[in-house]
Amino acid sequence: MIDFDLEAPGLSLMYSSEEAAAGSYGVLDYIHQRLLTPNENQPAINECIRQIDIPARGELYLVPAGEYDEGYIHRLADLDIRVLYQREMNPIHQLLDDVKAYLDPDVILIDARTGFTEMDAIALFDQADLGIICFSPTHQSFAGLQWVVKAASKQRSYRGIPDLRFLLTPMPPVAQSQQQVWTLDAAEWIANNWGVPPSLTAEELYYKVPYNPNITTLENPFGDIIPGILEPYMPVADVIAASLPETKPDIIKLAESRPAILDELQFRAATAQEMNPADIPEIFQRTGDFSKFLQDRTWLVRGAKGTGKTLLFRLFVERSADARSFAQSYTNLTNVEFIPGHGQTKLRNTLLTSTDLASYEQQAGEGSWTLFWLNYMLLQLISSEPKLQTLPGIDPQLVQMGLEGKPQHANIVAWLVHQAKVPQYAPQANDELFSIDHWLQEQKRKIWLLYDELDVGFGQDYGRRRRALEALLGWWVENGSALSSIVPKILLREDIWNSLNFTNKAYFSTRYVQLRWEEGDLWRLVLRQALSQSPTLATLVHQQYGVDKEQLDNSEERQLRRSLYVLWGERMGRGNKAYTYNWVRNRISDSKNNRFPRSLIQLLQQAIAIEKRTSDERNPYDAIIRPRALIEALPFVSEQRVAEVRNEYPEFADLLDKLSGERSPIALDRLTRIWNKSVNELTPLLGEMIEAGILQEYLRSLDSDVPRYSVAELYLYGLGMTRQGQR
Repeated sequence: MIDFDLEAPGLSLMYSSEEAAAGSYGVLDYIHQRLLTPNENQPAINECIRQIDIPARGELYLVPAGEYDEGYIHRLADLDIRVLYQREMNPIHQLLDDVKAYLDPDVILIDARTGFTEMDAIALFDQADLGIICFSPTHQSFAGLQWVVKAASKQRSYRGIPDLRFLLTPMPPVAQSQQQVWTLDAAEWIANNWGVPPSLTAEELYYKVPYNPNITTLENPFGDIIPGILEPYMPVADVIAASLPETKPDIIKLAESRPAILDELQFRAATAQEMNPADIPEIFQRTGDFSKFLQDRTWLVRGAKGTGKTLLFRLFVERSADARSFAQSYTNLTNVEFIPGHGQTKLRNTLLTSTDLASYEQQAGEGSWTLFWLNYMLLQLISSEPKLQTLPGIDPQLVQMGLEGKPQHANIVAWLVHQAKVPQYAPQANDELFSIDHWLQEQKRKIWLLYDELDVGFGQDYGRRRRALEALLGWWVENGSALSSIVPKILLREDIWNSLNFTNKAYFSTRYVQLRWEEGDLWRLVLRQALSQSPTLATLVHQQYGVDKEQLDNSEERQLRRSLYVLWGERMGRGNKAYTYNWVRNRISDSKNNRFPRSLIQLLQQAIAIEKRTSDERNPYDAIIRPRALIEALPFVSEQRVAEVRNEYPEFADLLDKLSGERSPIALDRLTRIWNKSVNELTPLLGEMIEAGILQEYLRSLDSDVPRYSVAELYLYGLGMTRQGQR
């Protein structure tokens, strides 16, 4: 660390007087003396460097501002920076060269003001590869920063440096809504004045540090730190680390292996519905939520479309032995059978289509769904387990349909309608269900009823879907706790769950799991496919990082990131400050931070295809996939994801088409014009798009009262939109 803030030095005050005594001189003494006596090496660089005692691996050194005595202010007044730059040997350059020669540091951190003094200008424009601009998000700060950023931009156009990141600090302890307004203003200001590189988003250019009163009394940053102080600064540490020269492994030489690996890699991005059952165990990745899913008390499985609900359903229903194997480290499911309560009709002939469900409601009435689910459940149980057909008291017609194997759907619907219309059949159906539950208990067996396809199983009649699902969930709330051996697993899209309203909905607050893909889950998915398909890549990853496919579940996130360097490199290009894993993670996420594994695999699938087409080009990177291939693959991934959204939400299709050519964020008044709808008409639609993760509301800035909405990077290219401030 070097303290260039000569007018208000402070770094050395963070350490005790005993440490200060170890080195008396500093930046001002070194520069001033060489201004007076350029041919003498006084003071020597080792007299200006102070080692800081830190309770961690590595070493930390400080070059303080200078010796604090009565002569300090006079030396500062004598300093003429312009004269220094007229000398053949510039003392400031000499200082940096001496520090590098004496310490060979990994990184040099220079503390300087964000202002107009000459020393600050030297630090930012002459020495910095990366500048972290600290400021408070106020219009006063923006006015001063504008000239600093403009000068840095001009310098970058000449020399390629400095790159800039922005630190909003301290964020005052005000209401969250006000903080979001300030953040919005800062993001827009950064985009308009610094610009957003093509490989980054505006949100990747700034960081926020909230106000923390404990920092003002912190005497030693390496002492006992109160929990929570350091976490907001970690992204800053990451971007500094990313600005360092890329480390190149000595072992791995990819030039000879690259063609073989490209030929071997065949990433599979089929949807869960399309996937061959035999491929499911190879593709399936246990996420951090898996253990909670396995608990009998977990009845509801919520998650955005594409987060793995259907794959989970198919694993247990179609590959039961593999499902038990995946679960064995958490629980023993040997005595549990997995039966579809609803799902794709190709799984079992007793599962009904959307047409069948519509026919049922037309005949039985809108208020008949509670009885539907009860009798439908009995049908799935009886047809799945022949021994249940011999229990006393079971409806003969139900037994007959179970014996048929492939009963006609018209007959099933007719029976369900008949059961719903005759009042005395309701208690009989309850008795039959509890008789089955008692038999299972005696046999020391359990049955999981898994419900899937609840988002698409009712066609586009969302009213029917709402009535049916509220009845299903309501039935389990009222009756489920009395069953000891029949357990529901209801897989439901998150936005649909949020739209439902039924009695005692809060009951599910302790009985649900939310499927979310954390970063480590994503990297395990990629490595599991890559190491399975490419023996050459598997050998290289094992040699360099000691990681095998069998060890992935026990590998830490940092090790997983490093293992992927062979595949896609450490950084997104030379001189770029983005780690590849950060770039990828941010571009397969929607506005609600749901991460989509299929989009990740599609990105790699497309990037590999690009690399194969350009395999005759020289590859200067120590990675199979170059940054350019990932960037070129992103529009395809975005188009695929937008197509999936149009399929999931057909009511949005026309509106999404009209966003082509627009910029994100987009104002509400602009949306009213291009969509030809009033604000009142748009309000519920916008709410649904936000809930679906397509849009995110930008809180209103101080300059405008008009709401604006940003589009997730994952959807931007597929919609034909661009980002504000993109350069």
